[in-house]
Amino acid sequence: MESLELSNKTPANRLLEISGKSQFTEIVNSQLESVKKKQESHTYYLNEKKSNIIIGRNLPPPIIAEIVNCTEKSNENILKKVKHYSNSGAEIIDIGCVSNKPNPERIKQIIKLIRSNFDILISIDSMDSKEINAAVEEGIDLILSLDLGNYKEFLNLPKTIPIVILPTNVKEAHFPKDAETRVENLFKLTNELQNNGFRKLIADPLLETPISPGICNSLEAYFLYKKKVSEEKYKNFELPLFFGISNVVELMDIDSVGINGLLASIAIELDIGILFTVEHSTKLMGGVRELKESIKLNYVAKYKKTPPINQGISVFRAKGKVNQELPLLNLTYAISVDKYIPDYIPDDKGYFRIYTNHYSKKIYTLFFSNDNKLRHTFIGDNAEALSKKIIQFNLTKDVHHLNYLGRELKKAEIYLNLEKPYIQDE
Repeated sequence: MESLELSNKTPANRLLEISGKSQFTEIVNSQLESVKKKQESHTYYLNEKKSNIIIGRNLPPPIIAEIVNCTEKSNENILKKVKHYSNSGAEIIDIGCVSNKPNPERIKQIIKLIRSNFDILISIDSMDSKEINAAVEEGIDLILSLDLGNYKEFLNLPKTIPIVILPTNVKEAHFPKDAETRVENLFKLTNELQNNGFRKLIADPLLETPISPGICNSLEAYFLYKKKVSEEKYKNFELPLFFGISNVVELMDIDSVGINGLLASIAIELDIGILFTVEHSTKLMGGVRELKESIKLNYVAKYKKTPPINQGISVFRAKGKVNQELPLLNLTYAISVDKYIPDYIPDDKGYFRIYTNHYSKKIYTLFFSNDNKLRHTFIGDNAEALSKKIIQFNLTKDVHHLNYLGRELKKAEIYLNLEKPYIQDE
């Protein structure tokens, strides 16, 4: 580890964090300077006119964050989601279309909506020709996806738009399971599209869910692809790889932070070109930020040729690396509290209802009279500040109620910071 100049003002752990993120930025800038000079089929700008994002060898993969069923969402909800994804670290917003319900006009409206409010790249996730062509008319930055069954419909697409290709033939319901066939199909489609002038292609060997249908088999396809493109025979077919991690994270009832961290390490080790994820369900809230920080941690580790530990970047949520030592105590007169008594005595002044909103990052505390009339609304993000403000209003003097309120507000704050769903304890 590099030497770290300590400060009498800034905690050492914070200095280490700043150092780790600075190293990440320095390494990325250094790598960018080298790849800008020579772009090939495996390393290129996504859209040089709009963005400085380059994907390919030895670069940290940008994140595509999908708005699921985007064509059926209101403008307000779309903009809320884009803002959240962008603030969380996503570089590309994906318009997730609805299968068998094409809506090309809505696609155009959504692209205009996002462009008028955000400076961010946009992709479309559709295999419908009308939707893809509508997106192209509005200057879409990335297309997901073409395969052996539909690519001939799109040979007239602008050759400057990056396109994700699949080893499937969806029209014929053909989804190859073995790694060898997947790689062969990707090479075949790459050859066809390159012969038709396409130069910005991204290969997706398809990452699948653990257990069923099985993640190991799909990872084998990624390993095999990287092995084969190192051979002289296939080196012209080498493309940046697409890693759809939401196929894994979404379908596991396990906290997303650890899964994101592990998948990011695999992605960095395999030199994946681009990552695709989503925060569709409640359990995935905050996943884009987790993934972004995991990329930074693993990328610095790869550059320094060490495991992803002690780099000044960590992605802990529920656990951590340090602990508070318990001092020596005289327990002779300590009071042991072993039994919880859940008695509830209503406060004659009223009651509180507490809610959180992960998009606004706020805690909403509502005070009702006992006849259910809303009397006061307090909004903030800090439990102590909210508690003190409520006390100033002299809404209750019941110490049991105040104890309960402080406990619940702190729990709401912690859950908000963890991006975990909060439900008030009744």
